[in-house]
Amino acid sequence: MDRRISGIAVTALCLGFILPMSAFAQDEDHATHNGSGIGFHETIAPLGFRHWFGSQKVALDLGVGFGSTPSLVFAGEHLKDWAISAGVPIVLKSWPRVHVLFRPGVTYQSQQVEATAPPTAFDTESEKTLNIKAEIEGEAFILENFSVSGSTGIGYESFDPGFGLDKENSFRTFGGNWTQVGFHVYICK
Repeated sequence: MDRRISGIAVTALCLGFILPMSAFAQDEDHATHNGSGIGFHETIAPLGFRHWFGSQKVALDLGVGFGSTPSLVFAGEHLKDWAISAGVPIVLKSWPRVHVLFRPGVTYQSQQVEATAPPTAFDTESEKTLNIKAEIEGEAFILENFSVSGSTGIGYESFDPGFGLDKENSFRTFGGNWTQVGFHVYICK
């Protein structure tokens, strides 16, 4: 079962490089904007940017997120977390103020959890999550170089709870709602 889910996820990502080839022939009436900008696609990695290559048909998304939360049990100790995200948005269809994108992507997250309780000394274990996604994203340009976006798609998730426990693998559909809208401000040509 594990191999089948991995195979489906890899196949979906590979299709991302085959299916949108017809988009490269499309030149008229498409949204044009500066080539690089700050913003985010996923709230888990909100410090990011998107860079469009050449004729603005293919882009690269990179994002990072991190945090430090005080321990509820051990005064003065903190639990740290971080995430990195990458994706390749590919224009499937474009109008003067809207892109419809196919976006294969991957996100990796690590989060510390408390592994001990008083009177034992403070110690942590890391939970790790790997997400591989194939999404359809709508990017709407509210202004010439400012866009908002949302997406829906399918994804594979591998969750390692730490503590020597087995990984949990799942396959699911997902979609964002209005509270999970990404944005980009294109500031560089």
